[in-house]
Amino acid sequence: MKFKRLLALGLVFMSAAMVGCGSKGNDTSSADIVTEIKEPVEITFWHAMNGDLEKSLTSLTEKFMAENPNIKVTLQNQSSYKDLQQKITATVASPKDLPTMTQAYPDWMFNPIKDNLVTDLTPYIENETLKFDNYEDILPSFREAAKIDGKIYGMPFNKSTDVLWYNKTLLDELGLKAPTNYEELAQVSKTIKEKKGIAGAGFDSLNTYYTTFLKTEGKTFDSNFDVTDEASAKALNYYLEGVKEGYFRIAGTDNYLSGPFGNGAVAMYVGSNAGENFVKQGVGDKFEVAAAPYPTSASLQQGTDLYVFSSATAEQKTAAYMFLKFLTTKENQITWASQTGYMPVRQSAIDSEEYKKSGSLIAPILSDATKNLYTNPVVSGADAAYREAGTVMETVLANPNNADVTKTLEGFKTTLKSIWE
Repeated sequence: MKFKRLLALGLVFMSAAMVGCGSKGNDTSSADIVTEIKEPVEITFWHAMNGDLEKSLTSLTEKFMAENPNIKVTLQNQSSYKDLQQKITATVASPKDLPTMTQAYPDWMFNPIKDNLVTDLTPYIENETLKFDNYEDILPSFREAAKIDGKIYGMPFNKSTDVLWYNKTLLDELGLKAPTNYEELAQVSKTIKEKKGIAGAGFDSLNTYYTTFLKTEGKTFDSNFDVTDEASAKALNYYLEGVKEGYFRIAGTDNYLSGPFGNGAVAMYVGSNAGENFVKQGVGDKFEVAAAPYPTSASLQQGTDLYVFSSATAEQKTAAYMFLKFLTTKENQITWASQTGYMPVRQSAIDSEEYKKSGSLIAPILSDATKNLYTNPVVSGADAAYREAGTVMETVLANPNNADVTKTLEGFKTTLKSIWE
């Protein structure tokens, strides 16, 4: 009888333990978090930062390791975003071969997150010992983009948005002001074409142009949106008309408009604020360059976040969290933004006098340029759909005189059905 009672009691404890394990799954609870790195630990970080960007990242990493001698951060450059994405995609099939953390666009991580391969950072951010310093200071659109199902999986890293780069010398000569909406952009561009014989403006990223135009029309590019909608046709026709008349142009074989802009072949272009160094190098002392907010009521937040993989040890997860928290302090965000051209992810850094006086052309306008940031939905198929939007725009604008917008959008709708399903 005594044996039966002991057996029953043992089964109760075993059941309770199993229930506890089952409810936790792959989530990290506060009890599982290592709050202090007492022994040496090494973390690996996959990234795609090159040139001056890599120099800045390396400098910040060395500063972090000096302040945290028990943590060694091994930076592993994957050459390009394309190569980084391919390596992540190939390696998730063998989680033990994943790094501790990686730089990635949110939509790259949708499936790994669903497969429980990515660490939920929420318990770390809320932990009393490790808690994040004023998480609400991170720009809302950046915070939103890093969440899935209400959990925080990413920490904003190298972020940007599109702005209007313009030849201030030329616009001043013609008595023109930087346009603030699509109507003004077309009108100013027409004037420049008439007076100077060059294209007035263009958009670096055609897929960003498309989704942003839709946003200003009150539409969101997702699986519920019908791309044969009037707003979609309006987006294509606005740019198409300008290309036909010669007051707009696309990057085409130049890949980016910073080259033609620097050579005086186009007077303005909408492109990433992170391209500031390239703009300055291309322009040199040929004319005065200036920047203004995206000439519409919305602007897409772009760039990557930092993610920690679940395959890391408890100590590595904490060390990685400490590193990403370090990279996003106000002080380090001002340093990173000033050295790279990316925008600070903290509102306090954007508003700081130190950043505004850093010499960046973007710094003085960034508060206005980030007022209406939006985020493309992070859902399955979003990355492929977004890229397809750019392909559709390119197809129409590369052959403007033979473009059939209606037919093109019908084909786009058919293609999207297979992508979204």
